[in-house]
Amino acid sequence: MKLKSMLLTVGVACFLAFSLPAAEVHAAEGGGLASAGCKTEHFLLQDLAQAYKAKTGKQVRLAKTGNKKAVNLMLAKKIDFAYTCKPIVKLSKKLKLDQNKISSWKSVPIGKDPIVIVSNRTNGVSDLSIAQLTEIFQGKNTNWKEVGGNDVPIISAYINPELESGTLLLFKEFTVGMKGELDAKAKKLNGPSMLGNFVASNPGGVTFMPLNSYEEKFGNILKINGVSPDKENILNGKYSLSATYYLTYDQAESEDVQGFVDYCLSAEGKEIIAKNFIPYSE
Repeated sequence: MKLKSMLLTVGVACFLAFSLPAAEVHAAEGGGLASAGCKTEHFLLQDLAQAYKAKTGKQVRLAKTGNKKAVNLMLAKKIDFAYTCKPIVKLSKKLKLDQNKISSWKSVPIGKDPIVIVSNRTNGVSDLSIAQLTEIFQGKNTNWKEVGGNDVPIISAYINPELESGTLLLFKEFTVGMKGELDAKAKKLNGPSMLGNFVASNPGGVTFMPLNSYEEKFGNILKINGVSPDKENILNGKYSLSATYYLTYDQAESEDVQGFVDYCLSAEGKEIIAKNFIPYSE
């Protein structure tokens, strides 16, 4: 399987050009569109905003605030749209929003962000539950025989937290929780290729990475709760280690926002999404 590598580090110039602190994000300041939202979807929006500006000359300013703050910024009309990892229907229930204030809001799915678990081929395991996966990366399970595999010590590895990878944030959300901690003794490396090569050369090795970064030489992709991360299972939601990314906006407010949404859903937009993610399709 030949898949494209995912760029996990963010160029400083790109960051300065398209990202602003939440307090400085306002549609009336500096022109263009102002947005904020999910800290993992931010990596996808950077690529789309950069390409949109190159094509139209219109800037889309971004701020990594999280879903809740982004929704509040929209309610206060301080941003033009939010990028969220849950649709407004679910967010409104969780945040107990006034339905009258969001009656014209819409969440449009644009992409899926799957993470795969890669294991050394000598470990003897093909499937893990979320609970087993969590305990492995917490350091609670220390031998593959504890999860039905061979008598081989588990050696876990993950992306260096200093790189501020969206993959690391997503994995924590799916397993230990955003406030949880991964095993401090695990190997920390600076990119998917380094992680994959580490797993390939170390019996007992296991890591996680974006699907688009995986190469067969790294090892086996494990099923999660009996489900493999093929495109169908990712798009239909059966594969649990995958986030759906949305653009959430007020349909009554801005034609400019609709223009950006349409661009993200266009063939060109989907091509950009496909570089590091999976474009959403019904």
